[in-house]
Amino acid sequence: MTGLDIVHVPYSGGGPAVVGVMSSQVQMLFSSVLPVLGAVRGGKLKAIAIASAERSPLLPDVPTFKESGLDYRTGTWFGLLAPAKTPDSIIETLARQVTDVLKEPAVRDRIVEQGAELVGNTPVEFRVFLKEETGRLAAVVRNAKMQLD
Repeated sequence: MTGLDIVHVPYSGGGPAVVGVMSSQVQMLFSSVLPVLGAVRGGKLKAIAIASAERSPLLPDVPTFKESGLDYRTGTWFGLLAPAKTPDSIIETLARQVTDVLKEPAVRDRIVEQGAELVGNTPVEFRVFLKEETGRLAAVVRNAKMQLD
């Protein structure tokens, strides 16, 4: 998107990657919020942008990439999936039960504390999301000419 030539340096997790950037082994880091939160709040790392559609409630002063002029969005999502031939009645029961659990204040609070955004959409909405996300990411793979080794 920017034409930058960036070398990926693999680390064995968020913590070691934070140490890598804080010790100048690498110059920058793409990370989820949680591994960098303490260092950012403590002034040891400067957060430049958030790669989500909205600002993070954990770092509300950090703009999104889009706010910064780059239409870039990425992230990790979690969803509940079942075998393709699962009857709709079972899917609806599972969805209802999961939605009920996600409404519990203790569960919601813990998810937000972990830096996640709670969506809790319907099975139909989740199918639409998966289709859109697959198309968006397939375009990224094509445009970057990525290939499996």
